[in-house]
Amino acid sequence: MLNGPGRLGPGTLPGPIAPTHRPRWLLVLSALTLMYGGMLLMSALSDLGNPTMPVKLPVTQSAEPEKDAVTRELLEVNAAMAERHARAIRGRAAAAVALALILLYSAAAVLSRDRHGRTVTLTAASLSIVYQLGCLPAVIPIAKDYASVGAPVIARLIILNLRAAEAEARPAVASPGGGGAPAPPDNAKASDSGAATPPAPAAASGESLPRPEEITPLVQKLIVGEPIAMAILGILTSLLMITYFGGRRGRALYGLPPRRPPPLR
Repeated sequence: MLNGPGRLGPGTLPGPIAPTHRPRWLLVLSALTLMYGGMLLMSALSDLGNPTMPVKLPVTQSAEPEKDAVTRELLEVNAAMAERHARAIRGRAAAAVALALILLYSAAAVLSRDRHGRTVTLTAASLSIVYQLGCLPAVIPIAKDYASVGAPVIARLIILNLRAAEAEARPAVASPGGGGAPAPPDNAKASDSGAATPPAPAAASGESLPRPEEITPLVQKLIVGEPIAMAILGILTSLLMITYFGGRRGRALYGLPPRRPPPLR
């Protein structure tokens, strides 16, 4: 359709121009692109050098022998799973490096007011959707394998941490004189015989906590659901970028005419 003289000659549609300002939505989306691209690049480079499990709990050293034993067992599970799925993890990391570089370039083009920033951003957002959908068939089997082996160990570690936190939070009850038996509560009422009603005994440590096998199914669901949730989040973010840069705001910012509605039949 003719639209007057353009940069490619008479009768061509005008091309994009460099933006004259940076609206707030552009700065917000550019910041999200920079953060996402930077974190994706760091994680991918780490996986290329030393494959790690995409779903795992951070392991720390403690002064408790039982917790240290469970921590070492979790480390062994992580290492075994990473070795078993090393090829898939490295393949996903290589694709992530390429996507991260495109995302960072698109953010730099937008912030520098390059007239091609809109086109690069739309390309990066589309490739991000392809990456998220393409990685799911490889990541979900890894997560299921890790959940079947690592979830029971993670559940035991969670219970140990909860038990330690409960023990630290329980205050020591002392008598008013600083020694001897603890003082009775103020609301203790005398019985018919005149004797005070003794307080109920405190629950033993860990009695209120669930057993590891009771929370193992929940841990397995969280491990398998984490890559799916991250993929959905990445897709929604990409769709947001496409909506702004590809819609009326983006076209007006880069000097493009609004889309004409399709002709009525």
